[in-house]
Amino acid sequence: MIQRNFECVRQAYFFGGGIGSLAGAAFLIRDAQQAGRDIVIYEAQPLVGGSLDGALLANGGYSLRGGRMLTTDHYECTWDLLSSIPSLEHPGLSVREETIAFNLENPAHSQARLVDRNRFKVDVSHMGFSARDRLELLRLTEASEETLGNSRITDWLSPRFFESNFWYMWQTTFAFQPWHSAVELKRYLHRFMNEFPRIETL
Repeated sequence: MIQRNFECVRQAYFFGGGIGSLAGAAFLIRDAQQAGRDIVIYEAQPLVGGSLDGALLANGGYSLRGGRMLTTDHYECTWDLLSSIPSLEHPGLSVREETIAFNLENPAHSQARLVDRNRFKVDVSHMGFSARDRLELLRLTEASEETLGNSRITDWLSPRFFESNFWYMWQTTFAFQPWHSAVELKRYLHRFMNEFPRIETL
């Protein structure tokens, strides 16, 4: 096991109440033995959670910006962190164990991943790639970040790609727009490639 040496930190401040700040605070408590009372998280919005926030709607439903993709065969760093946080609702269990139990009881399996403008279910049993789409996507994912530089996704992929089932599913899962950073798309493709086989049911 790696031994970590931390200097004594009197106070720690995080800006933004999203998952990054919460994880940073948890690591300070776990790995640096920082007292929770000495950690301050500032959030400008009335709702904490950043991109993982959730809001109860007037009709009893929820509005969520983030999706649940916590599969046990991936996301090792997240699972490691959650294994060290005790559950608030189930004494003796960690948040990791609690989350795994929830996933088993409530599997994510969308029956209508995409809906068209007429509210009809779109057949997403195929990605909708052309041979050109595949080559361009491969070229983008294999390009170095230096090569990609400040380019946009549209600089690397043809207009037809942005009409594919894959793009609509990827865009609605990760909130991408065609003019966003090609580097960011490459990073997401590398990190979440494991979700390709089940993207139509997320």
